[in-house]
Amino acid sequence: MHQPLQPLKGRRWPQPSWGRRYRTLVRENHLFTQANFVDRLAGLYEDRPLMFLDQPLDYPFHRGAEVTYRIASRYVNRAGNALRRLGVGRGDRVALITANRIELAFVEFGAQKIGAVPVPLNFMLKADEIRYLVEDCGCRVLVTDRAVFEGNIGERRRVPSIEHWVLVTSREVPEGFHSLGALMADAPETLAPVELAPDDLVVVFYTGGTTGFPKGAMLTNRGLMESVRRYARLFGFLPRLPHHLSLLVMPLAHTSGHQALLLHIAMATPTLFMGRFDASAMLDAIETHGVTVFSGTPPMYRMLLGAGAATRNLRSIRIWGGGGDAFPDDLIRTFRDLAARKVLGLTVRPRFARGYGMAETCGQISVALGGPMGEGCVGRVIKALEHRIAAEDGRDVPAGEIGELVVRGPTVMSGYWGDPERTRQVLQDGWLRTGDLVRRGPRGRLYMVAREKEVIKCGGYTIFPAEVEREMEAHPAVARCAVVGLPHEVKGEMPVAAVELEAGSGATPQELSAWALEHIAAYRCPREVVVVDAIPITFAFKPRRREVRERLLQMGIKVEPKRRAVS
Repeated sequence: MHQPLQPLKGRRWPQPSWGRRYRTLVRENHLFTQANFVDRLAGLYEDRPLMFLDQPLDYPFHRGAEVTYRIASRYVNRAGNALRRLGVGRGDRVALITANRIELAFVEFGAQKIGAVPVPLNFMLKADEIRYLVEDCGCRVLVTDRAVFEGNIGERRRVPSIEHWVLVTSREVPEGFHSLGALMADAPETLAPVELAPDDLVVVFYTGGTTGFPKGAMLTNRGLMESVRRYARLFGFLPRLPHHLSLLVMPLAHTSGHQALLLHIAMATPTLFMGRFDASAMLDAIETHGVTVFSGTPPMYRMLLGAGAATRNLRSIRIWGGGGDAFPDDLIRTFRDLAARKVLGLTVRPRFARGYGMAETCGQISVALGGPMGEGCVGRVIKALEHRIAAEDGRDVPAGEIGELVVRGPTVMSGYWGDPERTRQVLQDGWLRTGDLVRRGPRGRLYMVAREKEVIKCGGYTIFPAEVEREMEAHPAVARCAVVGLPHEVKGEMPVAAVELEAGSGATPQELSAWALEHIAAYRCPREVVVVDAIPITFAFKPRRREVRERLLQMGIKVEPKRRAVS
């Protein structure tokens, strides 16, 4: 049995000399590719911790909860050699669908090191959805684990196109499966990276499941490396590396978690990796290990509050952060206050770094750093991207008005896998139509309003679901809310709110409707409030509004026109 991870508070990490860092991260910055960046960083940081795991690894070639840069490089090499042993070669797609495990990253990087293309998939998908995606992408190898296979797939025949099933486990595997641990144990620890051109395809991220059927965003070596190179260069100029310990729990198969992992690796920030979000366990970890950086989504932060964050010692935090959605000002203000500390008699609050991005842009479009900047603020667009805010006819909208965000630059995808028609719809002369409606505010900051496809058109009014959801969630009985438009024979659509109540709450739909009428403008106030057991959510804990809408329609929920009384 492995001992649990010992407290990390007060521990110091090895620091390579500034000269070595400057040479590798600045002078040789242009040499980084998705195939070699782990090697290059391992050569620089060697035994500096990369990852501390809540679930220790247990393989013949390595056991324990701590993974250094050198060890991570060996894992990646073994994974790449193991895939080659299965016949995976350059350009072949490899499906990855496990629970949130660090092995997912090792296999992804190993695949890219041999020129293969990993396809990370949401572990909440079911067999039919998995079958469609792996067939769509032409995957012949699928890497999974027992929990996902038994809970979501059940039988190999349900995904018949897969020729090699690889199970992430250190135990014996059933007939018909390869053991990833056994394959890696027999694989060499050295592996030369392939040469990658800037526009070579290095990963396919399926996206769009909340508003339509998923599309495979094809991301390039240049795109994924842009942020890695930028942050690595920044840390190469620093005279000394900051002493940080990050807590990462966002799923690695989701854009936000994937981006966070790459940036932590590039910035040499040791990371406490926890495979499952448990609010109480997160708070325990911050206190026990002296975590200085936490990344999460707005719903995760709300769950931390619900688990008693206000009563815990969070003063070790220097940077709160995350993505997945715009952060409300009250949430930013609350967590900065909870982690405030006294320095020379002055109150010092941590920074709050949040970003906005999407799979089609390698996970990053804009960044906001600091305190509250107004509701829906997602910060300034990163320097690597050009951007415009366009009206429906394509013309730029005046400052302060709402329009669709359109971006162009090296991080933009090359297109959707096998779907030239949808690619043409969103990529025009290199400009990506994000489908997100924003407005420009002071100092060039962007303010998120809604996704274009989720806007509710009610008579002559435009209603943005996210705004109404934030207002509904201000009610103390509401744990989560999803607002959708249901058909209306006069107005076209009417807003309806599906509400998941806080545990123990007995609030009725009538009470919530009455409250909404008092607190929300009449034109966008939900015409019906429906209490449901649970609202389906994405990796990032955002509501799956398309599924909510379908469920309400199946329940027979209708918004009837008001009939005028006849005298």
